[in-house]
Amino acid sequence: QNVQSQDSPTPSFSAPWFLYEIPDATPNKAEICAEEAPTHNPSATKIIIPEEGNTSICIDFPPPFGWRYDIMIRGPCANTCCEGIPPAVQDKFSGVKYPEWYVPGTNAIFKAPFYFRGDLSDGDEKEACVIKDDGTSVLVKGKITNFNPNTNCGLMKPDELQKEEPC
Repeated sequence: QNVQSQDSPTPSFSAPWFLYEIPDATPNKAEICAEEAPTHNPSATKIIIPEEGNTSICIDFPPPFGWRYDIMIRGPCANTCCEGIPPAVQDKFSGVKYPEWYVPGTNAIFKAPFYFRGDLSDGDEKEACVIKDDGTSVLVKGKITNFNPNTNCGLMKPDELQKEEPC
């Protein structure tokens, strides 16, 4: 298993976005998103949404597109943070494989990206134990990237070169 591969098929650009729910019957959702943006501190990060509650987002695409409203599909989750999958590219996620892992000292096992939630910042160091095919676990160290203060979720990117050490 390649513990370094935590990339999902989401687009490579980062557009500012924030969680926001607008009733279905409301017209001009894009305009509402643009109006609400200043009060919601949009963050240009990977779309990582909470495991519970709203999956609706406002996202500001580069010109000429601008603000758009969309309801994400909740993908794989870890530590109460989930992959936010745009419905238009849902089929690209069907074959994505993630390693099984857990946070050292805990019992919850995830099969998802290395998501962490809490009082974090980009660059914070984190650790995960990845379960190998033979059932043993190896320690993976990395740093938080794509932290979004609106959801308190971030992604741990494993350090490039690591000695394999047991968990």
